[in-house]
Amino acid sequence: MTSPISRSRRLVAAAAALTATALVITGCTSGGGDEDAPDTLYILSTDTTIGWDPATNVNFPSTWNGLIARRLTTWKVTDSGVEVVPDLATDTGTPSDDGTTWTYTLKDDIFFEDGTPITSADIKYGIERSYSPDLAGGLHYHNAIIVGGSEYTGPFDGAELEGIETPDDTTIVFHLTTAYGDWPWIAATNPFAPVPVGEGTDLAAYDEDPVASGPYQIDSNVAGSETVLVRNEYWKQETDEVRTAQPDTIVIRQSQNPSTTAQALISDTGDAATSINAYPLSASELALVNADPAAQERLVTSDGGVLYYVALNNDSEELSNPLVRQAVHYATDRNAIVLAQGGDQAAVAATTLIPDGIAGHEDFDLYPEDVDKAKELLAEAGYPDGVTLDLWVANEDTAAAEALQQGLARADITVNINPLDIGVMYGDAMGGNPDYDMMLTYWIGDYPSANAYVSLMFDSSYIDGGYNLSRTNDPSVDTALHEAIAETDPDTAAADWTAIDKQIMGLGSMLPLYLTRNSYLAGSDVEPFAVPAYPPYPDFTTLSLAG
Repeated sequence: MTSPISRSRRLVAAAAALTATALVITGCTSGGGDEDAPDTLYILSTDTTIGWDPATNVNFPSTWNGLIARRLTTWKVTDSGVEVVPDLATDTGTPSDDGTTWTYTLKDDIFFEDGTPITSADIKYGIERSYSPDLAGGLHYHNAIIVGGSEYTGPFDGAELEGIETPDDTTIVFHLTTAYGDWPWIAATNPFAPVPVGEGTDLAAYDEDPVASGPYQIDSNVAGSETVLVRNEYWKQETDEVRTAQPDTIVIRQSQNPSTTAQALISDTGDAATSINAYPLSASELALVNADPAAQERLVTSDGGVLYYVALNNDSEELSNPLVRQAVHYATDRNAIVLAQGGDQAAVAATTLIPDGIAGHEDFDLYPEDVDKAKELLAEAGYPDGVTLDLWVANEDTAAAEALQQGLARADITVNINPLDIGVMYGDAMGGNPDYDMMLTYWIGDYPSANAYVSLMFDSSYIDGGYNLSRTNDPSVDTALHEAIAETDPDTAAADWTAIDKQIMGLGSMLPLYLTRNSYLAGSDVEPFAVPAYPPYPDFTTLSLAG
């Protein structure tokens, strides 16, 4: 899932990105508006606690953390996708000719919630905090990329990170260990939110109530109950091209029962009229919505979401042969797998590594369903009577595994399904005990770049202890990945990633199955909104309430 995404948290794969990301639904905009309009947006979340420290928070900038924390850059979400735009900075960054240095200039009139101007030193300090061993678990794509980052352990002992320069209050310069074309996206991740120099040493207290730089600040935060956000009077709309901050107050209600939440939203009475579910609706909750025409009109469903796929272990005796891997591809019945997830409202078939909504995506299918072709390839590989493969899968994903099993059986590929606890499964797969032929798992990038989808899953350096679960070890792939990562021209990079997608799919190391479709139900007083393929969540920073 991603973290130069140093994703220690990626272990539970997209689960962290999916659940954490969706956990906050927030509306916003700047003051004013119709006096008769409702002024409180309610976010209904199953979470029993919410952490707000930007050093450990893993949510997308378009979700709840983006309401209180600005960054150097941020995401601008549209119906067709998402782009990186300036936030606290005047642009998305100026690279040096070799791409190893990025320079930013801060905007005028940007302030913390107490009216103190935000300076480059505050941004540097916020990034430095994320290196503290006591603040592990956040997004750490930047850690090893910034010069000196591999040895740095944070600012709490007075040490500074040598790879970040602040020549004056409005200029910040990053010196990188390598050219990195995705740096503008990295600058939108949570650790790039400013923290007043010297603040945040009481880690527990700062996680409950950080100093806000966005349009809202925390008024109260009771773990397991609710978090109340009110306006930051020092936030200026004219400095922010994304956030709208329309509701006066946003209340995130925690520990909510999903079924009860769905029924309340369907009823659309009382506070439910200005509420929205923080997590995607389950199949059972969707069924309740579909049974109510009025509620169905308020349902919003993404075009895509989390990518579910099967890693084909290149070190497996049978799957070390690319012909056998290709046979698995040809024999897969994606229509049956989508149906097993709940049909078209819940999933859409996937045939590429890079999903729709990400630069570099191109629709193609190297292995259209063909059972006879699969049998021919198996015979050519020396398995004329078929082959038996072991499949690891998380306990909650056995429906997809069974549909895959049935499809492959048509080509005399017998699949032994081994359901596991997800933590055990990842621990064994990444800890030097990859005793599987295939592994069914999932992924969503922490930021909308092909790099966040492809590199961590196929660079050979991530075979042990990383997310290269197919154990792909191909020098030509490694070379192509490193060249694409270093490319600073977005159009050239997108073309590079498209070529890499086709190159890896040609190896047959990964079997894409489907992309989830996420559904949200809002009350009738929440303004209509759309959810693109990526990010597959509402843009919480622009939700508003009708008058």
